[in-house]
Amino acid sequence: MGEVKRIIKRLKRNVSRKKNDRNDLGTTTFESKHSLSKLKLFIIIVNYGQADAIIKKLESAEIGASFTIAGQGTGSKDIYEVIGLTDTKKQVILTIAKEENTAKIKDLLENRFKVSRAAKGVAFSIKMTSIVGVVMYRYLANMRFLKEKDEENKNE
Repeated sequence: MGEVKRIIKRLKRNVSRKKNDRNDLGTTTFESKHSLSKLKLFIIIVNYGQADAIIKKLESAEIGASFTIAGQGTGSKDIYEVIGLTDTKKQVILTIAKEENTAKIKDLLENRFKVSRAAKGVAFSIKMTSIVGVVMYRYLANMRFLKEKDEENKNE
């Protein structure tokens, strides 16, 4: 048992040294060089056949990614009529966007839902609290062109 404790202690010491060595080399983190935006997951439920039109509208709001899933409603016909949905065959759109684009996305969806009775839908968003990996964050945040913080401050 004493041998295992010594090995663990040695491993912890080595890990600590490697972290210090990396910091001494001047490596910087992604978030220290780039402005990060919080992300939101939008869940949009629409009648079947409406998803493509909605995704095209959302592209102007710099969405990071959109995924469409086929769905089937299980509520009663009365409930569907109250919220303006006409068919039980649905499409669920999962869209990820920067939090600062929330108002623009809400306006786009409201305008789309006003087009006709068939274009009605339900939408809500959920705050994303964590993402693992810089590459994944850059993809989801739709960061095609990265600006470093110093460059952003010069432009202001």
